[in-house]
Amino acid sequence: MNLASKPYVKLLTWVWWALVAMTLISALVAESIDPTASVVLAISVVIAIKGRLVVDWLMGMKSAPMVFRQLMLAYFYVVPLLIALALIFPDTVQRLTTL
Repeated sequence: MNLASKPYVKLLTWVWWALVAMTLISALVAESIDPTASVVLAISVVIAIKGRLVVDWLMGMKSAPMVFRQLMLAYFYVVPLLIALALIFPDTVQRLTTL
C-alpha cells in the first residue's frame, strides 16, 4: 500500500486514536479499581493488543522479515503475561525468585 495514500493515512490515524483511547481507559481502570485478577488480565490483554497495533501499523513491521516481527510481538505477549502472573500470584513469584 502506498504510504502517502489517503486511505492509509486515515487508517493510521484511526489506529493512533484507538491506541490513545485504550491507554486512557487502561489508566483510568488501573487507578480507580482494585487490582483483581480479572482487571490485571484485562489490562494485560489491552497491552498485548496495543503492542500488536504499534508493531504492525506504527512500526510498519507487517512486511518485515517474519523473525523480526515475531520477536517484537513476543515481547508484547510475554511481558504482560509475566506482569499479570506476578500480580496475581505474588507469593509464588517471591518464593520462586528468592535465593
